[in-house]
Amino acid sequence: MRKVVVIGGRGKVGGYLVPMLVKEGFEVVSVSRGMTNTYVQNDAWNEVRIVELDRDKPGFEESIAGLNADIVIDMICFKNIDMKRLIDALRGSISHYLVCGTIWIHGRSGAVPVLEDECRTPPDEYGIEKDAMDVEISNQFAKSSFPGTSVHPGHIVCPGDIPVNPQGFKSLKAFEMLRDGQPIHLPNFGMETLHHVHAQDVAGVFLAAIRAGKAAFGEGYHAVSPRAVSLSGYAEEAAGWFGKKADIRYEPFDTWKARVTPGDALMTKEHIERSPSVSMEKARAELGFVPKHTTYEAVRECIASFGL
Repeated sequence: MRKVVVIGGRGKVGGYLVPMLVKEGFEVVSVSRGMTNTYVQNDAWNEVRIVELDRDKPGFEESIAGLNADIVIDMICFKNIDMKRLIDALRGSISHYLVCGTIWIHGRSGAVPVLEDECRTPPDEYGIEKDAMDVEISNQFAKSSFPGTSVHPGHIVCPGDIPVNPQGFKSLKAFEMLRDGQPIHLPNFGMETLHHVHAQDVAGVFLAAIRAGKAAFGEGYHAVSPRAVSLSGYAEEAAGWFGKKADIRYEPFDTWKARVTPGDALMTKEHIERSPSVSMEKARAELGFVPKHTTYEAVRECIASFGL
């Protein structure tokens, strides 16, 4: 039986991915800093070995290598230098290394939907590091045949975790306002976009890449819903879930931001400045993967978990 180690296996994506791997017939080891509960419960966890390790402590990479896995899935790497250290520790001993990236490897969109190799101008450190990691995966395979793959999720949606709402930040209040028929204010003209993804579909891309094996080495793949949504379209759809028609008011961002906290305004600004809309064609063509959830299906399932 082949062994898979999932670093950060108890997170939103891991809650779906780990049971998928168990069902696939792998021996699964989940690595995390603590014993937090997963967002979704599954009896498959009874077959999973749980290991507590802290990435910030010395010897982490050697400890992961010492688990003697065939495949390592790294959900919680945010720095290229950290990834390179782990790659060096695993080199020659594993058949596949997969790392979680982000669609924020892209900056402002050009033609949409954006392909994996387009608009690679991330504006912040988070995106810059994830972009460097994706490039490193490609270079490592080209130079030394290291079997790496990166997967780039959009705004991950999972029951029990508040989703990015039609105003562009994480809060249930916008959905409550739409449910109650109250006016909702959106920044600018509401035409900026968000690109969500159900955590189960992110897990599905990882599993599809594992199944593809060598064909996925050195490659990066988006993991998003089939289509991005505009803020206004999102608000209109969400209002319909409650049998209401959205009463949408529009304001310039600099006026609108006074309605929310500075932290929420910053999150919205980061989202609408990018207005992501990225393609899933590469994952379909090379991995045979098609997302099961639209943005609206994913978000509706999520907010229902909060009683909405």
